[in-house]
Amino acid sequence: AKLLGRRWEQLILDVWDEYFFFKQVEEYNHSNVNSLEKYDDGAELSDYECKGNSFKAPLDDDNLRKLSYLHRYISHLYDQGLESLLSPEQAKEWSDLYEATDAFTDGWLSAGRHKLEELQRMNQLALQDEPQETLSGDGSGRCDDTVPANQYNFLVTSGTLIPSIVKCLLYKLNPFFNPSNIFSSRAVGKLQCCRWIRDRFQSSDNFPKFCAKGDGPDESNAARVLAWPFVKISTDPDAPYQLPILSQRTVEEVLRATYWDSGTSQQRRHLPN
Repeated sequence: AKLLGRRWEQLILDVWDEYFFFKQVEEYNHSNVNSLEKYDDGAELSDYECKGNSFKAPLDDDNLRKLSYLHRYISHLYDQGLESLLSPEQAKEWSDLYEATDAFTDGWLSAGRHKLEELQRMNQLALQDEPQETLSGDGSGRCDDTVPANQYNFLVTSGTLIPSIVKCLLYKLNPFFNPSNIFSSRAVGKLQCCRWIRDRFQSSDNFPKFCAKGDGPDESNAARVLAWPFVKISTDPDAPYQLPILSQRTVEEVLRATYWDSGTSQQRRHLPN
């Protein structure tokens, strides 16, 4: 386990440093890639040399604008996927490490992907006859072609933002999380991040129902304060909420306990943690 952990740590640092601007962003964590969007003037970044940027606190408006460019460029890299970035040697290490970790954890990584895939399929079926919202995953008001309207996953992590984005890519979770739907709670706490997520949909005609999933007290408390149902993910092999055996039926039961009106239970937001 320690050897796998060290290999993951090295791979995360290598990818972060080589492709995701470790030196530029290490000291400047923000909660979301859109946190600085008010400084972003929408400039074309195809020829922009992000690695040439250097920042020094305190950041003035010009530096915040450059940092907002960096966040937008990182979102673009995330959307491209690691396959287009890694060297053959890095790609092999990634593949070997993923498979070794999945085997060591009795399928924990693949189980997480399977549950997200199952959720996507069920919500797509449930929403076939529902009117589609025009709100995108980043709250911009445009429809996202790659993710069904009314169905978005959000990730709130206590880690810093850019390494967490790198981890999502390395753990092969990027098909399920838009980069703008990944939040770092390091500076503000998970409750505040959950409030921001909720507030994205305040102007929506069909205000969604939320379900929080996690393994710690911070996300449990956030769900309690916001009156969201909470599914505790357990590492106990005998627990019903242990990830590889967690069923969608169990999740539905938790949802019904909070949202008793099953006739409108189709609209959901899931917040894996």
